[in-house]
Amino acid sequence: MEMTTCNVCGKIFGTSAGSVCPSCRKLLDIVYEKARTYLRDNPKTELRSRTLAAAIDEDVRLVEILVTEGRFDAKDSPRMEEGELDKRRKRLLQDLQKNLAMPVKKEEKVTYGSSKHGRSIENE
Repeated sequence: MEMTTCNVCGKIFGTSAGSVCPSCRKLLDIVYEKARTYLRDNPKTELRSRTLAAAIDEDVRLVEILVTEGRFDAKDSPRMEEGELDKRRKRLLQDLQKNLAMPVKKEEKVTYGSSKHGRSIENE
């Protein structure tokens, strides 16, 4: 077990993994539950640490620690409506097609002999 400093309170504690002490971990769990509940109740809210911290009346540092730990995933983020998702996919597809729409030259089959010596098999 190694000694490390807690990212929240600054106390030194013994740990085998993680950078938050057990008492601060309990606090972070409470903040996470509040944030998750808020995001479920307000699905169109932007997922920004400052706005989320203000909405749940918690310290921004705690929310940022949760974000850096990866506690929020796709199911917690605001969902796009189906129409918006389809429009975005179509736009991305059109952008991809524009980038791929370069003229393609039809290459002739070239043998080793014709490329090195200017001869082809048909001439021999």
